[in-house]
Amino acid sequence: MEENESDITALVEKYEQMRALGRNIYFDADEFALLAEYYNAEGDNQEAEQLIREGLMMHPGSSALMLLRAKTLVFAELYEEALDYLRLIADEGGVEYALLRIESLLHLDRYDEADRLINGTLEQELVMDDIYYFITETAYLLNDVDQFDRAITFLEESMKIDDTNTDAIVDLAYAYEMKGDLQKAIEQNNRLLDIDPYSYDGWVNIGKLYSMHGQYDKAIDAFDFALTIREDDLPVMKMKALSLYLNDNTPEAVSIFEQCLQQAPGDETLYDSLLEAYEAMEQYDEMIKLIDKKEALFGSEGIPAKRAFVHLSKEEFEAARELFMQIPEAENDTLDYYMLEGELAFHDNDLKRAESAYMKAALISEGNEEILDRLANISVAQEKFEQAAAYLEELLEIAPDFPTAKSRLAFIRFEIGSKEPFDQIMSQFSDEELRALLSLISGSGEEEYPEYSREKMLTRLNEARENRVLFKNIKY
Repeated sequence: MEENESDITALVEKYEQMRALGRNIYFDADEFALLAEYYNAEGDNQEAEQLIREGLMMHPGSSALMLLRAKTLVFAELYEEALDYLRLIADEGGVEYALLRIESLLHLDRYDEADRLINGTLEQELVMDDIYYFITETAYLLNDVDQFDRAITFLEESMKIDDTNTDAIVDLAYAYEMKGDLQKAIEQNNRLLDIDPYSYDGWVNIGKLYSMHGQYDKAIDAFDFALTIREDDLPVMKMKALSLYLNDNTPEAVSIFEQCLQQAPGDETLYDSLLEAYEAMEQYDEMIKLIDKKEALFGSEGIPAKRAFVHLSKEEFEAARELFMQIPEAENDTLDYYMLEGELAFHDNDLKRAESAYMKAALISEGNEEILDRLANISVAQEKFEQAAAYLEELLEIAPDFPTAKSRLAFIRFEIGSKEPFDQIMSQFSDEELRALLSLISGSGEEEYPEYSREKMLTRLNEARENRVLFKNIKY
C-alpha cells in the first residue's frame, strides 16, 4: 500500500472510531480537507459536507476547506453563490481556485470573463504538472458547456504532454464527435483501445461512431468485441441489431431484436425497431402480431395508426381508411396521423389535401427523408416542378444516396428545360449510376455501356435531353 493511502486509511479509521464512540472530533484543517475529499470520492457527499462545515467552524480561515466549500456550491450548481464565496478566500493563488471560478463563469454564460481568467492563469509561472492539470481540466469544463473548438485546442495541447490519459482521450473523442468530425473521433477511440484493448466503453463508443459514419461492418465487429467483454448487454445488442439493419442484413437484425425483446419485453423502443425491420422484410403478419402484443402491454395509444400503416403497405386502402377513421381525436395532430392522411389523400388523387397533410407532418418532423420524398412526388403530380426540385435537393443534402432521388431530380430539371441545372445534377452521378441511367433510357441492361467513358455517357444523356426522350422508359 502506498504511504499516502496508508495515511488516509488510518485517518478515516480514527475519524470513524471517534464518531462511533461519540467523542469530540478534532483535526487540523488539512486533515479535515483530506477526510472530506475521501468521502467525496466514495460518493458520500453528505458526510463530506458535514466534515467541511465542522472543519470551517474550527478553522474558519483555511483556504483548503473554503475551496472545498466552494466546490460543494459549484456541484450544487449554485454558481453565483460560489463566485461570491470564492471572493472571501484570502489566498487566491493556485489552479484549483481559478478552475472553480472558470466553471462558475462558464455556466453563467460569462464567457469573456472566463476567457480572461483562463488566459491570465496560463500567463502565470506554473510548473509543468500544474499547466497540464489546468489545461486538461479547463478542456473538460469547456466540453460541458458545448465549447468544443476550444476544448479540442486544450486537449490537443494536453496530449503533447501526456498522450496516455484515457479520460482526456475520451473527452477529445467526444468533442470531435460533437463537431461532426467522426473520423477524428474514431482515431481518438482507436488510441484509447491501443492503450486498453479490453475497454468495454471504448469498443461501444467506436462501434457507435463507425455506425454513424456508415461503416456498418466495422461497427458490427466493434459491438461483437464489446459483447465478448459483457455478454448479452442489451444496449449493445440493440445497437448491433440497428447496424445490421442499416447494413441491409435485416434477417439477422430481426433475430437480435427478437432476442432483445425476450430479454426486455418492457422496452417499448424495441417494438418500433422490430416493426420497421419486419416491414422491410414484408412480414406483415408478424407486424400485426407484434402490434397486438404492444397494445396488450402499453395500451391503445397510437395503435390504430400502426395497424393502418400495415394495411397501406399491403395496398389494402379501405382497411387502412377504416382504421384511420378510428384514430382518437387526441391523436389527430400527430406525425402518424398526418402521414396517414397524406397517403390516403394521395391515393384518392386529392393532391391539395395530401400536400397539406405532409406539410403539417414536416412541421412536426423537420428534415424527415420520407416526408420530403412524398412532397416531391405530390409536387410533380401537380406539375409544380420547381417546388419538387427544391424538395429533392433538400432530400439529397440530408441523404445523398436516397433511392432514385438524383434521377428524379434530373427528370425534373429536364422537364423544366434548363441545361445548366441538368448538368449540375448529372455531375453528382457516379459512373456506375450514369450507366444505370443509360440502361433505363434504352430499356436495356447495364452491360451495353461498360466501355463508355464518363464524357461519352454524359454526351449521350445530353443528346437524349435535347431529343426529349431522356426518361421515356422511366416511371417517376
